[in-house]
Amino acid sequence: MKAFVVMIVLFFGTSSVLAIDVVKYPWVGKAFSTSDGYYAALLELALEKSKDKFGPYEIQQVVAGESQEHMVRLIQEEKFVNLFWTMTSSKREELLTPIRFPLFKGLLGCRVFLIKKGQQTRFDHLTDAEQLKTLFAGQGEDWPDTEILSAHRFTLATSSKDVNLFKMLSKERFDYFPRALHEARLEALEHPDLTIEKRFLLYYDSPFYFFVNKTNQRLAQRLTFGLNVALEDGSFEQFFNTHPVSADLLNQFNLAQRELLILDNPSLSQQSRQALNKLATRENCIGKSRNKLH
Repeated sequence: MKAFVVMIVLFFGTSSVLAIDVVKYPWVGKAFSTSDGYYAALLELALEKSKDKFGPYEIQQVVAGESQEHMVRLIQEEKFVNLFWTMTSSKREELLTPIRFPLFKGLLGCRVFLIKKGQQTRFDHLTDAEQLKTLFAGQGEDWPDTEILSAHRFTLATSSKDVNLFKMLSKERFDYFPRALHEARLEALEHPDLTIEKRFLLYYDSPFYFFVNKTNQRLAQRLTFGLNVALEDGSFEQFFNTHPVSADLLNQFNLAQRELLILDNPSLSQQSRQALNKLATRENCIGKSRNKLH
């Protein structure tokens, strides 16, 4: 009888290793964007790189989630999805398990502004950065960016839905919309009445992570392993340099000629600061300028 029990335990132990890992990520009720495609492709790369150790996998896109905070709750409650990608914050790292690998090399914090076409002269006539703070910046209500900008006394106009922010900017309900470089490049094409502001560049540390439920240790370990393998064998660098979202990104915005504003991120954990120091290429955004706002 004892031998029989041991055999059963070993059988189930082996089968758990060979089980298919089903990864479900949310599609937030809108057309799947090119930016989302970057993270979905990187997720597949991480799972593929970990296949020899963790076994087969299946990726499912699920229509779920109305906002970033709603997706956090879905992951917490393990409803419908078990992974999503988003900008980190100390609060989010307390609620979920972050895979501390900056998916976009820390460049999400390198921000230019979307503005309404014909409004560039308003920014050209500003005499200093403090005047920029008196204009209204558009942000999502539940974004970590909102907390960062508020801490530095920027004037904000917010919305609970991302899509509304573009409509609000078109109707001049706020003055500018800080966006990551790849977002601005794509969104300026998607919205013909908007353009990219030419003078300013904003930077704050803001790594983008995969997040999973705190109890899902297997998926967390698998993603950490797979991403690090991709980093070590050079496939992550190749992916970043060739994917349409990230390829040649830093050469398209005249970053060195822009007036740079660097903000501290008060909601960033020490662990995430260390993760950025290991991988991030923030210097490619910041250059030698150190004009900080307080």
